[in-house]
Amino acid sequence: MNQDIANQLFEVGAFILFLDAPPNLEFGIDYNAWTIGPLFKGVKLIPPGLHFIYFSSTSKEGVQGIRTGFFHFFESKEVLVRIWNPQTEDLRDETELDPAQAERYRINIREFDRHMGPYPLDPSTFYERWKKLTHLITPGLVRRVLPNNGKVSHLPEKSVSLDQENVKDRRLGKQIEKEEGMEFTPFDLRKSFPSGASGDEVTRWSLDKSWLTMDLLKRVYHDDHKVLLGELQLAFVCLLMAQNFSGFNQWKQLVQLLCSCQELMKENPELFIDFMDVLQSQLDECPDDFFRDILLENNFISVMLKGFQQHIPGSQERLVSRYIRLKNFIVKKFEYDLPQEEEEEDEEDAPVIVDIE
Repeated sequence: MNQDIANQLFEVGAFILFLDAPPNLEFGIDYNAWTIGPLFKGVKLIPPGLHFIYFSSTSKEGVQGIRTGFFHFFESKEVLVRIWNPQTEDLRDETELDPAQAERYRINIREFDRHMGPYPLDPSTFYERWKKLTHLITPGLVRRVLPNNGKVSHLPEKSVSLDQENVKDRRLGKQIEKEEGMEFTPFDLRKSFPSGASGDEVTRWSLDKSWLTMDLLKRVYHDDHKVLLGELQLAFVCLLMAQNFSGFNQWKQLVQLLCSCQELMKENPELFIDFMDVLQSQLDECPDDFFRDILLENNFISVMLKGFQQHIPGSQERLVSRYIRLKNFIVKKFEYDLPQEEEEEDEEDAPVIVDIE
């Protein structure tokens, strides 16, 4: 690590004490993971802000177990204490610890220093990518969506998996059971109109999801579209870091919602410019096989972005140019050109049309 950066982090960096962990455990923070040895006691010099800490056991045969982890907003110089529980193969958080013991650990944190690894910042590429993926996620959002101390885990295999044989046979996101402790914002894309709506209104707001988006912004997101996009980021990171498919399901729903807002795009173009920024950062983190096998299943990305393009007003030059950049990025990264021909809509996702006599 660059000495200047190390000196800065020495003044503000946080710590996580990770005690009594078994050997050969995979331990990770953000984009960095290690198989730890018996002397490992945690990570120091953690930049303040949001981080994801995770772990998974390794069998004697070398098979990696299910990844479990939690999000945490580290304050400057904070010392977070976690102790391994061999009975549950999970961590005891501070609600399960003797407060006096936890405080002694904090006071004596320097005694653990030589057994703690520094947060990897050399090169800084991974940390910069992490910040770009998570910069809109707020502490309040994490508390609301993940009330179990920010904990998130991989969905059990019996429900759904990413095995290649399953990818083509399952409608990912359609058969997902809700994981315990996850409270993503619920909404129904097929009921995107107000209660008591007339037939004309039902038809209009079924085709254009602007009313539903504006309703969610008002009721849930405090009229701040960046909080909505923060949930889009949180859903994606839950999938990326923990292979969590409740996150994937919410991500797909939010992408479909924001790609279907013709009226709102005229009224609030900044929302959709910011949305494309977030989406491009996320797609940039997708492995090629994930993009082709998962995001192109049933032409999801193609249909969403084609609809999005059709809603962009020609007079909004910034929206037009930002969409062209997004499209060119997809072509360059995945060698996939978004099709121009008409796509048939998935019957289940098709808008509700009401006949008016």
